[in-house]
Amino acid sequence: MESLLRKAAEDILTGIAVICGGSFRRGKASCGDMDIVFTHPDGKSHKGFLPKFVKRLKDMSFLREDLVFSTHSEEGTDSGVDTYSGLCTYPGRELGHRIDFKFPTIKQRFFQVDLILGCRLRLLAESKGFRLDDTGLYPATHGSPDKWGIKATVSLKFDEEKEVFDFLGFPWLEPHERNL
Repeated sequence: MESLLRKAAEDILTGIAVICGGSFRRGKASCGDMDIVFTHPDGKSHKGFLPKFVKRLKDMSFLREDLVFSTHSEEGTDSGVDTYSGLCTYPGRELGHRIDFKFPTIKQRFFQVDLILGCRLRLLAESKGFRLDDTGLYPATHGSPDKWGIKATVSLKFDEEKEVFDFLGFPWLEPHERNL
C-alpha cells in the first residue's frame, strides 16, 4: 500500500516525501488506522496538493468515504495542517480501513509523524513553560482562561525530530521503542 500511495503522490508532485507514521512506524503488529504524513522541502507545495491527491485516490477507488477534510493552506495561511481522514479499501478487498493524511508545512513535520509519547512530552513541555501540539512547540504565554495559556504564533524551529526530545530533556527513543 505504501508504494501505491507514494506513486499516486509522485504523479501529482515530484520530490514529495511520504512517511508512514503512527503505530505502523512504531512497528506494532496491528494498526487501528494508517497515518500518512507528506512533506515537501520547498515549503510551498503543500498548498493545493491534498485535494488533488484525495481526488486521485477516489478515482482509483482506493478512498471510499470522507470523514474529515481540512485544507488550511488553501485558505491563505500556513498556520494549520492540511488534513484528510477517511475510509479506504485495499486493492482486491472490500473491508474498509481508517486512513489519515496530513500535509504539514516543513516546520511542522516532526510534530505530525509520531509522538506516541505525546501526553508525556506535552506535560514535560508545559512544566518548562512551553506548549506542545501537533503543529509545533511554542513558548507558553499567560493570561488565557485555559490551562495552557495563549499559544504563541511562532513555533521553535527544529531540523530533526531528535532535537525536540533533546530540547525537552527527554531521552531519544527510536520509533519502534515508543510503544509504551
